[in-house]
Amino acid sequence: MRVMEAALVMMSGEAVVVEAPSVAAGFEALYEAEYAAMVRLARGLVDTTEQAEEIVQDAYTKVFDRWNSLKEPGGYLRTAVVNGSRSELRKREVRRRIGLDRPLDSGPDERDHMVDALAKLSPNRKTALVLRFYADLPEKEIAELMGVRPGTVKSTISRALAELRKEIDR
Repeated sequence: MRVMEAALVMMSGEAVVVEAPSVAAGFEALYEAEYAAMVRLARGLVDTTEQAEEIVQDAYTKVFDRWNSLKEPGGYLRTAVVNGSRSELRKREVRRRIGLDRPLDSGPDERDHMVDALAKLSPNRKTALVLRFYADLPEKEIAELMGVRPGTVKSTISRALAELRKEIDR
């Protein structure tokens, strides 16, 4: 069994029927090409590498499950990572509101001051900035991912940058 197939067995917890070589090769190529960028994107949104990797693995599982019906697996993957990250942020907000919020466990060597500053932004502003500057997406794609108009993305990014500047200057 190849390494990627073994990883898929571990991710899904089920036996994986080996697909046609082109499907496995295509999925493996997507994994190798996009994994680091997707983790970086998710980490920008959820603050910790461990949670980012978990979100990305879940997204790859979704891509693999739907591989034969996807026209743009890379786009679906990115959307799944953003949605998974936003879901985690919503869960955190609910935990914070009801008093179950726990501090992030990150060691001093893992501390990223930009991620700390981003954590103080609202989820929408944070998402827009991360998609624009971490994922390097154009405003039109960000608008599609966030479900808003391109003009809203522009103003959100502008306001987020102003807020981020104030936070960094503190």
